[in-house]
Amino acid sequence: MQKKEENVRVQELLKKYGYHSQSYNILRDDKSYFYSPSGIDGVIAYVVKANVAMAAADPVCDLSNIHSFVSEFRMFCKERKLLCCFQSVTERCKTILEEMGFGMIKMGEEPIFDLEQFSLSGSKFRSLRKNINQAKKRGLTVVEYCPLLKRQKGWEKDMEELSAIWKEFKGSGEFSFLIGEPALDKPKERKYFLALLDNKVEAFVVCIPVYTRNGIYFDVMRRKEKTFNGMAQLLFTESFRILKDQGYAMATLGTAPLSYEHVGDPDQSRIIKLALKLAFNRLGHFYRFKPLYKFKKQFGPTFWEGRYLAFSSKVFNPVILYALLKAYDPTRVTRKLLNQLNFAWKGINKIKEGSVDFIEHTSGSVIKGIKGTSHKAVATTKKTLYKIPSSIKSKKYQNKREDKNI
Repeated sequence: MQKKEENVRVQELLKKYGYHSQSYNILRDDKSYFYSPSGIDGVIAYVVKANVAMAAADPVCDLSNIHSFVSEFRMFCKERKLLCCFQSVTERCKTILEEMGFGMIKMGEEPIFDLEQFSLSGSKFRSLRKNINQAKKRGLTVVEYCPLLKRQKGWEKDMEELSAIWKEFKGSGEFSFLIGEPALDKPKERKYFLALLDNKVEAFVVCIPVYTRNGIYFDVMRRKEKTFNGMAQLLFTESFRILKDQGYAMATLGTAPLSYEHVGDPDQSRIIKLALKLAFNRLGHFYRFKPLYKFKKQFGPTFWEGRYLAFSSKVFNPVILYALLKAYDPTRVTRKLLNQLNFAWKGINKIKEGSVDFIEHTSGSVIKGIKGTSHKAVATTKKTLYKIPSSIKSKKYQNKREDKNI
């Protein structure tokens, strides 16, 4: 099947079953597609990194077929000796995968806004309204740009310059996998909202459709390094207003990574969070996850939805984190990081058994050269591990530290 024909097929499936907020991004060229050998109507988009088949979000199919469809995909992975994982699955998909024996790690939470109910009235939004009014007084306005109707070369030049500034600040190219791109050359069904000052673009957001929820996902934002106070708040709230007037039911600003507001087991949350932080601090997109959560929370989401990493192996393998990072940023994640992850895992495994079902070592065919781990990585890992409360460390580990300090 030609790539163009396959994109048409996948998009038709998205229009019927696309529930996940980021599902539109499975149309990006980095994906391979799995179709059901038994004829289930649907598709699973995935990439293969480090012998891990990382599926992008929920399977795109009817909810009643997820169990059977995932079983077929898991067999497909097993035959090819690949670890089977799903990144950023929704709550409803999580329940089904857990019943199938998948392990689960909460990666963050996504704020969902009911646009019909959205309002900035009330005392809790006083500060937000103040910031928005400051931006308006400076002369900032928000418009929707529709490149398929009429091209604005000046605006597009500004947008390209903002993207170049962002890439330089981040230190690598555009992310991929479940993160979109401006794609001004091929807008398709994307929406663009611009913050303008004297008809110059100060910031912009790129949005994609969430088909079966009559919703819009705020996928990409680009802005200058130094911006006016209240500009981002004005950009998002005015975009909400425009979308509501257009008849959309919901909007989401995307997952706030590692928010961990509702994890039931505090010990497990703490340990996993340490490991994920070591990994995700390597990507600029995830680096500011705490401010990101706070920023999204200020708009008063109607509710939050959890997003999860699901893995079919009996125990969690750190190579899954490496594969996940490679999926998002293929050009920046190196072998050195894999070694650092493995070293960190060995340290975390000194914590009492039963806190988290981690492996004690990883396959030599996947991770080699622990001796090559840098001294800086060792020091960073020790510093991080020492922050773990003593109540969740093994006596053996505590005794070693105490003997060392005498």
